[in-house]
Amino acid sequence: MDKTSTLTIVGLLILGVVFFVGLLLFSREKADVGNPIDTAPTGDWATLPSETGDGSAGVQVTPKTVITAKHAYQSGTHIVAGEVPLPTPCHLIEANGSASEDKTVLLEIASSIKTDEMCAQVITPARFKVIVKAVQSAEITATLNGQAVTLNLIEAGPDEDLDNFELYIKA
Repeated sequence: MDKTSTLTIVGLLILGVVFFVGLLLFSREKADVGNPIDTAPTGDWATLPSETGDGSAGVQVTPKTVITAKHAYQSGTHIVAGEVPLPTPCHLIEANGSASEDKTVLLEIASSIKTDEMCAQVITPARFKVIVKAVQSAEITATLNGQAVTLNLIEAGPDEDLDNFELYIKA
């Protein structure tokens, strides 16, 4: 064998090893991109846009949904005022309350879309206020679009206006 043949064989072997190592590294990077790490939401509440297409409210309630609201009891009535995040500014919120004989107050909060037009997908807080006559010791529960939620009530101060309130929540 002459010197040229030996150099050609060694060069091809080196080129093959470099190609193999490059292919191995490239396939590892591609495998890492294909398997993103799933992360859970970190907030206390979460509402997500729903792609139901059946004309429903358009807000999907997750199992850990928490609605924080101000509460006051005045002259035999419970007043609850708070905010619910909606998926678009085109959504409307409706809140109703009812009292049962077993000392329970149920707040029913529902969202609906007001138009069939395109609307920006921007989380928009919507305020609600519910007034229900019931005994002071009544337990207050809530639903959002028919699904039970956790209601975090903050007692309002004696001079606080529940028509114009601020919820200061530390994260």
